[in-house]
Amino acid sequence: MTGWTEDGLTRAWRALARQEAAEDWRFVHLTGMGVVSVEAGCHFPLGREALIVSFQGSSSVNPAQLPEGKGFDVACIEGQTVFAGKTAIGLVRRPEGSPEIFTIMVVDVLRTLAVAASTTNGDVMHAFLERVREWQAFMSRSHRPLSPDAQIGLLGELWMLRLLADTSLAAGALDCWYGPLRAAQDFHVRGGAIEVKSTVRTGSFLARINSIEQLDGDRMPTFLCAFRFEENTDGISLVGLVSELRERFRLAGVQRGFEALLMVMGYLDEHASLYGRTLTLKDARAFRAEGDMPRITRAMLPAAIRSAAYVLDLDALEIPSIGFPELINQFGLDQS
Repeated sequence: MTGWTEDGLTRAWRALARQEAAEDWRFVHLTGMGVVSVEAGCHFPLGREALIVSFQGSSSVNPAQLPEGKGFDVACIEGQTVFAGKTAIGLVRRPEGSPEIFTIMVVDVLRTLAVAASTTNGDVMHAFLERVREWQAFMSRSHRPLSPDAQIGLLGELWMLRLLADTSLAAGALDCWYGPLRAAQDFHVRGGAIEVKSTVRTGSFLARINSIEQLDGDRMPTFLCAFRFEENTDGISLVGLVSELRERFRLAGVQRGFEALLMVMGYLDEHASLYGRTLTLKDARAFRAEGDMPRITRAMLPAAIRSAAYVLDLDALEIPSIGFPELINQFGLDQS
């Protein structure tokens, strides 16, 4: 399906950016998902990028019930021939909104729509608006410095990103980083997934599993990767790792996407002076989420339990672990 990538969306918006006559809108069809139609749009006179999702039938949507927040507007699109007989809801970037963040948000919303549309009897409009509300909440929150735990969590994800970028994925590893997009796992690699847990604490490695789907999803294989760091003056700081990856992705021409994902994770350069602690990797293990791996699965739970989170003691696991070379082999990747 065209238009699903950030580059595809950017090309579509660029093609729409030239206003003809005194039109308020220009549209181009991106894809259809069952009864849902998706268009890229450009709203004039400012040439603001938009994503329009239209649903069959003219249902009344109370504008007061649409999500509100910073970065982009959510509005019903009316009076446009292309949406006759449909309910069309548009996400329109505000002038002050980051184009990179908006593009990443749109890609994530498209993916959410696809999942909802493929679910039998799924309420696609509800799933769409709920995802938009989550993004509005992100756009509206104040950006405080990352907590110590959040710093270690981000360091672990970036460490994995660097490891994957050192494989045959190269800069394509950036497209595998789904942690900032609120996916169940941090990385989607081909048909599989990797969830990263990191700590600097001594004693038992206690990993919080945030959802049932984190270790019991549809992606195969799924691995839980555990990084234990320790402070070392010869190590690398979060700032240093960010700088290293920035240069790598700059040379590959994808730095803007990397910067936007960093922002979603709450990393801002204005807080860099607080992220100078240097660390080295003391231990790395990966566990395959299958068979005897202790975890909560959907199949073992009563239908009335809709969600669950739990803490897993990784040092108490009595199953074999593998190292990174074997992990990348599991995904059919080559180490560069």
